[in-house]
Amino acid sequence: MHTDAQTAIGAALATARQTPAARPWARWFAPAAQQAFTAVSLGERCMAARVEAGAPGAQPRLAAVAECAPADLRGWRERKLFAGSQAVLVLRGADRHIQTLDRPEVPDEELSLAVRWPLAEALEAEPDALLATALPLPRINDAVRPLVLAVAARVEPVRAQMKQLKDIGVKLRHIDVSDSALRGMALLHAQDTDGRVVLAFIGGDICIGLVWRGEFCALRTLALPVRQPRDEAEFEEHLALHIQRTADHFERQATQLAIRHVLASMPSLPPAARESVRASLPLNARLFDLAEVMEMSGTTREHVDGDNDLTALACVAAARLIDAQSATAASEARTAEQPA
Repeated sequence: MHTDAQTAIGAALATARQTPAARPWARWFAPAAQQAFTAVSLGERCMAARVEAGAPGAQPRLAAVAECAPADLRGWRERKLFAGSQAVLVLRGADRHIQTLDRPEVPDEELSLAVRWPLAEALEAEPDALLATALPLPRINDAVRPLVLAVAARVEPVRAQMKQLKDIGVKLRHIDVSDSALRGMALLHAQDTDGRVVLAFIGGDICIGLVWRGEFCALRTLALPVRQPRDEAEFEEHLALHIQRTADHFERQATQLAIRHVLASMPSLPPAARESVRASLPLNARLFDLAEVMEMSGTTREHVDGDNDLTALACVAAARLIDAQSATAASEARTAEQPA
């Protein structure tokens, strides 16, 4: 069955295949010379974050964040959150399924179709009822078979969210997932040749990824430990143990990659608790602070401070912006190299 959602995603995929520099792992977008992206998450709590390019050499700017009930979405257009910006629908953790698979023996352009069947089996769904995509993972060990990170979402919920945006006059061209916030966090910091464990509180989960040169090498989602009736110290100890075990797992996997840093976004925790967890983490752990890597007004900072999901949404938009800028710079470099 061919749906509006499948048509929209198919068009985006076709464009992405023509641009090898397209990233991130969800090949549901095509980079372009964009100056602003507005990331949107819909549900009982609807949220938006608009990120704009800064001056040359300057940090990106978190121009606005917003949240409202579903019935009040039209107000976002009146606030011009989407003016001159590309809208990105960001699927929540509950709306997507991610699975690491052996790479099917098909060309890159056929990966999305090839992974649909194992994903459908895992979700107990018909393949035609899913949107699916796959990202080839970098080799980080001596495994014989290369791997892909496969992502699926059920068509009907996605189509319903697309209609919500269409009904308020928003033209949607991109779909992403909240996990891409980890890439955004890594890209907003200086890149080096080592791998980095990046983690973020998003919704009721901890998303943890191994990121190298702006690319996912591995990705996991863990449920946040329950705070009550545990006391604060026990909660922090349990949380740090969750993260340490995953970081250790990544280190065991990455036999061909040095992992030297941990970057952690835990804005909803009190400052003392964040520092306590950071001090318990392995490697060289650093707390992620959105205000250190993005320009923003005092009002916007007050709105986003302490909010896990708004912070993550801003990072997804930032990843889109940085990817688009990188693709444009690469294209301009290739053009400059061509003889006149």
